[in-house]
Amino acid sequence: MVPARPRVLDSGMTVVSAMVHRGAARRLVLRVKYRGCRESAEVLAAMMAPLLPAGARALAPIPRIYLRRLKYHSDPAVLLADALSRRSGLPALRPLGPRLWGAANAGRRRSARAVRFRRRGSPPPGLVLVDDVITTGVTLETAASTLGFSRIRAAVTATTSV
Repeated sequence: MVPARPRVLDSGMTVVSAMVHRGAARRLVLRVKYRGCRESAEVLAAMMAPLLPAGARALAPIPRIYLRRLKYHSDPAVLLADALSRRSGLPALRPLGPRLWGAANAGRRRSARAVRFRRRGSPPPGLVLVDDVITTGVTLETAASTLGFSRIRAAVTATTSV
């Protein structure tokens, strides 16, 4: 497994990832994503926990599209956020509502990616967005925009594609 470097997105938001998305790290993510494997989520959370920034007040998972959650019986970011919550003591909130349906973004150009969320309530500042993989950053930036960039402390993912 190869450690990843932090990334700064176009919005200025910092994203830290535990590893590069290949080899064993990729296999762990795929187990969480397509099998709902809680044990793999715990392993990934153990690697992500040291990356949580100082001043973090709560975790906010990026929700999976509802129909994919039904198909695979899991929501990878929720599994990771819950595992991180147990390790860090930070609450795992659900301030973002998922889309019902949408085409997969994997393999699509940045300009062709479509992401929408709905905001649930008024989340506190100091949120850390949690997701399984970052590729272009469009999903994380859209989530941060939906919640309000001023509320976001950083984003933490299990793996990064670059």
